[in-house]
Amino acid sequence: MSSKQLPWVIRAENVFKTYRLFDQPHHRLLQSLAGSRRTYYREFDALKDVSFQLQPGETMGIIGANGAGKSTLLQLLCGTLEPTQGTVQVKGRISALLELGAGFNPEFTGRENLIINAAILGLSPNQIEARTEDIIAFADIGPFIDQPVKTYSSGMYVRLAFSIATSASPDILVIDEALSVGDGAFAKKSFERIMHLKEQGTTVLFCSHSM
Repeated sequence: MSSKQLPWVIRAENVFKTYRLFDQPHHRLLQSLAGSRRTYYREFDALKDVSFQLQPGETMGIIGANGAGKSTLLQLLCGTLEPTQGTVQVKGRISALLELGAGFNPEFTGRENLIINAAILGLSPNQIEARTEDIIAFADIGPFIDQPVKTYSSGMYVRLAFSIATSASPDILVIDEALSVGDGAFAKKSFERIMHLKEQGTTVLFCSHSM
């Protein structure tokens, strides 16, 4: 058997994420003053000793009840949180739908948010211009694309956010139950796009509370 290791795009090793829970708001100040002499908090382990590795094109579902640490793990992978212990390594461009409307400015129109978010995902101005109409067509929210997103329903948020995230040709796609608020037809279309990305080598992580 070859000793050569298979390539990976995500690697988590012995990851812990511990939060400090304070019973009273002023306990935070007391803790900062007391240092290590006294403890005013309780520790809560959102994640305990998590390890896994994913290769290009693999798909992993993360299933667990609310509060099980699913979203915490995804935020660690996306770099919006740091682990208390352990290491998380990610290779390549990552697109994430972690929270409904996250990254959207409610005062900007859908088109303006499209341009901003596509740029954040690493697309060049020319790439954004070339893909804008396809993104709008997939989202299928009609004239609302030129209305402020604060007027959007939850389903419209998801349509636009998903269309932007998957148009960026990501190496890794992370979805945190966002599609559950979409209608059946859009969910079907979305999963077809996910499978297409998977066939092209995109690694997919999908998070849900339900099998």
